Amino acid sequence: MATKNDEDRKALVILPIVLGGAAAAYFLLRRRVVADPEKAILFGQVTDAETGHGIGGVTVNCNGYTATTGSNGHYEILNIPGGTYTVTFSHPDYETKVV
Repeated sequence: MATKNDEDRKALVILPIVLGGAAAAYFLLRRRVVADPEKAILFGQVTDAETGHGIGGVTVNCNGYTATTGSNGHYEILNIPGGTYTVTFSHPDYETKVV
């Protein structure tokens, strides 16, 4: 399978959200997800910069904690210890984005 070169890759739009403490607990209760309320949650949506449509299959890596976006571009990573992180978003057809 041929891979795209850097000039052919499209741009990602990243919408990350990080919650901790009470906000994380509210998010978890509303979604009925079990997670440690003392830790943080990273979630958001990855969209195509041109079309605005969600991109499925994007790998989201937060210092070793990983998730893959669903078909609508949404992702979430639960139970991340508090701290400052570098988050990398990568997909074969798009430029890698580091935030």
